[in-house]
Amino acid sequence: MPASLLANRTQHPMPSPDVAQNIVIFGETGSGKSSLVNLIMGQKVAATSYGTDGCTLDSTLYETSVGEYHLRIYDTVGLNEPQLGAEHYLAAIEKAHQLITALNNAGGVHLLVFCVRGGRITATTQHNYRLFYEFLCCRLVPVALVITNLESETPMERWWQRNSHEFTRFGIDVISHACVTCTPGHGDMYADKYEESKTTISDLLVKCAMQHAYTIETRAWLTNFSIYLRQLVYAQHVHSRKQMVRMLVSRCGVSEDDAQVVVRSVEQGGWRNSQRKILRCTIQ
Repeated sequence: MPASLLANRTQHPMPSPDVAQNIVIFGETGSGKSSLVNLIMGQKVAATSYGTDGCTLDSTLYETSVGEYHLRIYDTVGLNEPQLGAEHYLAAIEKAHQLITALNNAGGVHLLVFCVRGGRITATTQHNYRLFYEFLCCRLVPVALVITNLESETPMERWWQRNSHEFTRFGIDVISHACVTCTPGHGDMYADKYEESKTTISDLLVKCAMQHAYTIETRAWLTNFSIYLRQLVYAQHVHSRKQMVRMLVSRCGVSEDDAQVVVRSVEQGGWRNSQRKILRCTIQ
């Protein structure tokens, strides 16, 4: 666990139950995000899919209560491969801006929940972590890890004991974790582990409830995020300057002048220079 997050966690009291917790669940398609949402909600509200439908960073909001806490859960679409198709670039920026705006309007984001299917950590796993933790949330929002599809493990925690070092090796830092299954199995063959998982995930969300949420200053964030996302696109030509400016103005509500600044920065590949500008994230 990063020392800065440990310090932040220990210096502040537990949040008031009156403060809704805004939680973003992320991970690649097939990791079990929607099944995890259903596990948390206690009923099937999210359709599960192992296809590639949906735009990267699209999100769906669900609301529920766990223990004393009211939760707003944003189920997102992550990267399905290490790179991003050129045809999805502008749409992904738009969806990311919509998500950040929604979170800011709701008071900020308290927690990221990284959903990973039990198995080998891949480049896509690492890119999803960086996309959400580093570039969507400025490295400020704590991350809790949930490993799914562990119904064959007895006990399920054994998977973490064998594989936790791999997350460290890939630079994936988390404040806590949970090993679960999101299915009772055919004929309820995993019913006991499924019920155990309900308790495990509830305990995790209560344990990781945060006193403070983080809101993002969108102008600097939009530039840096667009540059990073462009680095994931495998095609040399993505869009025209006019297309991107039009999207930023019409879909993201950015002024013409600010849109031109963003586009120029992306064209210049100015991530190194933009790193010198501190992303202004405020604690709520």
